[in-house]
Amino acid sequence: MPASAHQLDLADPLAHYREQFYLPGGRIYFDGNSLGLLCRAAERAVLDTLQQWKELAIEGWTAAEPDWFHLTEQLAAQLCRIVNAPDHSITLTGSTTLHLQQVLATLYRRDDPRRGILIDSTAFPTDRYAVAGFLRSQGLDPSVHLLEVPVDAAGLLQEDAIAAALTQGVQMAVLPSVVFTTGQLLDLQSITSVAAGHDVRICWDCSHSVGVVPLNLSELQPDAAIWCTYKYLNGGPGSVAAMYLHPRWHDLPPGLAGWFGADKSRQFRMEHELVPAVGAGRLQLGTPHVLSLAALRGSLQLIEAAGVERLRQKSLQLTARLRQLLHEQLPDAGFVCATPEADHRRGGHLAIRHPLARQLSLKLRSRGFVPDFREPDLLRIAPSPLYSRFSDCDDLVVEIGRSLAAGFEAVDLAQSLVT
Repeated sequence: MPASAHQLDLADPLAHYREQFYLPGGRIYFDGNSLGLLCRAAERAVLDTLQQWKELAIEGWTAAEPDWFHLTEQLAAQLCRIVNAPDHSITLTGSTTLHLQQVLATLYRRDDPRRGILIDSTAFPTDRYAVAGFLRSQGLDPSVHLLEVPVDAAGLLQEDAIAAALTQGVQMAVLPSVVFTTGQLLDLQSITSVAAGHDVRICWDCSHSVGVVPLNLSELQPDAAIWCTYKYLNGGPGSVAAMYLHPRWHDLPPGLAGWFGADKSRQFRMEHELVPAVGAGRLQLGTPHVLSLAALRGSLQLIEAAGVERLRQKSLQLTARLRQLLHEQLPDAGFVCATPEADHRRGGHLAIRHPLARQLSLKLRSRGFVPDFREPDLLRIAPSPLYSRFSDCDDLVVEIGRSLAAGFEAVDLAQSLVT
């Protein structure tokens, strides 16, 4: 007999991390792939930093513990451990969009006759906008040089289609490790290898994988990677994003330069010519976002303590249980699972298609369950291995059945801007 949710919760080796988070009162949270919850370690780190600001003022840059001047480098070292990246290959300096602009400006070759930059047809809008804007800045027409690999009939990306597209006048590719809509996990190694074989520089958007899918960037060896830190890393709304640059490009000048990208030992000489910092640190721009970095410093402590391999194991168990319960309890509800079933093909969330997905999402929220909706018909369910329980999954599926059976009242869909 399969284990009950209660038995699974009792046996869960990560269960004690749940008490480290502030859980929304009266609600069961399944939206950690959009915004992770606040943990107590992050709260303490922010409060400590505010106290340092109060007591030390500008001396916080050198006298705080840890000092603010090197805070970016400290967190970058933590992230290098989490994603198994070489020393000095990660930095944090702004948003994911800004980081993508930096990667494009640094790695795009103006003398390459191949002008194209490849994305997938379901790319997150910021990736599409950033690439199009960059191409315009180079005097190129996005309608010609922004190239797309399409999804198949099931709405999924196929590696052979990506491999073929990489040969069609492409010099750079920006692709998702996990597709933000369907939750599909791509074969990063095979695509990275094909790209390298065709001298195509590849940047992985890892926003939906870091913290829930184990990554080994030292083995993968992409040219670059970017990711936000407010999803599975629980760094807080709008928290500072991260950027990886392969060591083979550490001698390149930054495409976008700022004074915090200078060599720390001589930054305050205020020299007219930039003397870049070591490694990816040269890609930093302005003054670090100290309060945001403080929250992330606290949250990363939990990620490291729990271990991404263990987080992945529980995440797969949670999404597999959701899929099984939907199939067994609601076989005639009209759901189509958009997320691949195989463990090696799915990320941290489950996406299901339904013609009334938006109304269902709103109704579930009104009844104390928080999933999210993506156009045109996707209900995304993201249990977090740090604070979600197996019993939460059981309760959600029961409530989905009740909500569908009760029907939907007319709602003003325009009022639900953030989903």
